[in-house]
This record gives sequence, C-alpha cells and structure tokens, in this order.
Amino acid sequence: MKNIAAVLTAGALTLASSSAVNAAEGGFSASANLGVVTDYKFRGVSQTDGGAAVQGGVDLDFGNGLYLGTWASQVDFAWGEDETDYEQDFYGGYAGEFSNGIGYDVGYIYYAYHGSDWDEDYQEIYGSISISDLTLGMAYSDDYWAGTGEFYYTYADYSFALPADMSLGLHVGANLFDEEAFLFEADSYLDYSLTLGKEFGGLSLSASLIGTNISDSECYGLDWCEPSVLAGATYSW
Repeated sequence: MKNIAAVLTAGALTLASSSAVNAAEGGFSASANLGVVTDYKFRGVSQTDGGAAVQGGVDLDFGNGLYLGTWASQVDFAWGEDETDYEQDFYGGYAGEFSNGIGYDVGYIYYAYHGSDWDEDYQEIYGSISISDLTLGMAYSDDYWAGTGEFYYTYADYSFALPADMSLGLHVGANLFDEEAFLFEADSYLDYSLTLGKEFGGLSLSASLIGTNISDSECYGLDWCEPSVLAGATYSW
C-alpha cells in the first residue's frame, strides 16, 4: 500500500514524476528531500495507523530523460509484534515531451517493506501524459501488496498556480482489483485529494484533504480509509 498525487502525502510516484520533469531539462543532477507528515496516506488509505511519519528520498537525473530514485517512509500496519517498520521504494523511468508540448513519463517502481515476516513487497509499471496542468496516468501490478492479485490504477491530477508561490492540486484515482482479496467486500474503490501547497525556497508546506469511498467494514474494520485532513513539510536540496 502507498500514495499518489498529493505532494507530501503521495509517495514515490509523485517524487518520480517530479524527477521526470527535471530529467527532461538536460544536465546530470542529484537531489534529496526529507520531510514529515501527520499521516502517510497512499491512494487514500493510511499507512501509519493514523499517525505521523518521517519520509525522505534521493533522485538522480541523467539529463537525457532518464531518471532513478529511491524514497522511504515509516509505516505502521498494526500487525502487533510482527510489525512492518518502514517502506522503501526504488524507481526508474524515462520522461520527455512531444513536439506539440504534451509531456510523457513511463517507468517501473518496486515497493519494499521491512520489519515483518509477511511478504508485502510488490512491483508496478506506470505511465502518464501531461497536457498543461492536467495529468492522466495509470499503473499496473501483476501481484499487488501482500499477494492480493492483479491491480490497475488510473488517475487524473489537475494543478492550479495561486499567488504568493501557493498551489492547489486536485486528484481522483480509481483502484481496480482482479479479486476481493485486498478489501473485505469490494474489488474496487475511488480515492481523492485536495492539496494546498506553499513554497519557501527549498521548504514546501502542505495541507491536504484525502479520502476514499471505502466503508469502515471494507477497510479492515478501521478508520484508515475515512476522509481526513493532514499536514506535511519537506525540505529539498
């Protein structure tokens, strides 16, 4: 399980997309980021049992469209003594722009989880098309988190530039499963977010409303999938 699309709450795919934009600009470069969120939500579902998480990553931009990166976060799946402590993602891809100004990004990401005897690792391939401030994308896993079968994710993001170096991001995603193994009573769900961001040089602050249409009974009897407001801060250099 993990994030997508809201800055500071989304996780590695968001970071990969950011890295991809830089990769198309030319010239090798490396960057790093370190931050904290009041709740780490991925595709609308809490990864930290509603608690805070420290997160960080490193990105390599090869200046020719290719990029590589890794990103990590604390997690808490409430397994008890057999606890998953943290997630680390490894990704790479290629990004560029067509002659008509439409951007593209394709890549691969591996999600690794540490601290538990459970086999929770999985992989995805992803791709997206960007037209001005609109991004349409999808991801596919042949065997999703904890061996829950094939998974498809489609999403749309739209960003607004606001005065005073602020931004407003809108996101909606459809999570489609081959079977009901991931959720108790459903084989699909929607996630959404609205994120207000503010830049102070290398420091980014955000406040997000993130939620799903999953009921508590479908969400393991927990409130991890309910709409909630969270905040985050990250520093990039």
